[in-house]
Order: sequence, then structure tokens, then C-alpha cells
Amino acid sequence: MKRKVIIWILLMTVLPIGAMADKTGFGIVGGGLFPVAQDDQESGKTFGAKFRFRITGPIVVEPNANFGSFGDVTVSGAGTRDGSTVNHYGLDVLFGGLPAAIGPKPYLFIGGGVYTIKRDGATTVNKSGWSFGAGLAVGVMKILDVEVRGRFNIASYDGSTSKKSVAVTGGLIYYFGKE
Repeated sequence: MKRKVIIWILLMTVLPIGAMADKTGFGIVGGGLFPVAQDDQESGKTFGAKFRFRITGPIVVEPNANFGSFGDVTVSGAGTRDGSTVNHYGLDVLFGGLPAAIGPKPYLFIGGGVYTIKRDGATTVNKSGWSFGAGLAVGVMKILDVEVRGRFNIASYDGSTSKKSVAVTGGLIYYFGKE
């Protein structure tokens, strides 16, 4: 419950800023989720939704929610182990990738958020985390971008450990609002 309240406060704070921006975009993404240095997970899938709007100059902000799951893994001598689900809600800051423009728009980004990691038979873990990566949005029309992105996720876990993964996604972003 506490996590949901924090997410709503964050969205209610950030979304009015977007209303003052030139154009606001809404996007959906989907792709692959790949564990990094985790022998107890296999590759899985991820999908999500986001808003995108320019704040000033080349700086763009993107509140987002992503939902992913790793695949099951077979451990020799122990059998099959279910893959974890990894959901995260956060805010990315993009450098480049300006909204509502035609043509290729490369960008770099860094972000932070709350990561929820769950595996059947284990306790659900809600921890902070961050991510970084790069992407390319191609404006096919002023109101529509086609996008590909690579994201490296680092989520805190038990003690001093962390869960790392790479997400490679593709998606569409539709822009609306004032010109």
C-alpha cells in the first residue's frame, strides 16, 4: 500500500509538469529480459507503458511502469526452478530523443525507481534500483515515434547484493497536446 501511495504522489507531481510541456507522448513497449550474472534465471519477456515530455532543451522526462518475468531454469540435481517476476515503476531522464519531431532521434538515459522482485515460494522484495541505457526513436510522423531501446537494470536485493538484467525493447509512442 505504501508503495502505491508513493507512486501516485510521484505521478501527480510529475504529470502536471508534462501538461506545461509542448507535446506529451504515451507509449507502449515490449521485448526481451535477460539476466546478468544470475544462474537461477533464464531469459524472459518484458512490457510496459510510459509518458514522455520535454522539460527544457534536450532534456526529456519519462515516468514509466515495466512488467517482466524471467524464464524457468533447470538446475542439475535440483530440478526446475520458476523464474522471478521483476516489475519496476520509475522515472527516466533522457538526454536527446526530442518528442514530436520527424526523423531519427538517438538518446541516452538514466533512471531510478522501485523494483518488485517475486518468485513463487519466496518473499516478495520491494527495493530501490536504477537503470541506464540508450535508445533510438524514429519519428515517422510528428505524432508517432517507433522506438528501440536497451536498458541495464540494477535492483537492490538482500544485504549488499543486487539483481541485474538487460531489457531490449521496441515500441510506439503517440504524441498529443498543444503544438
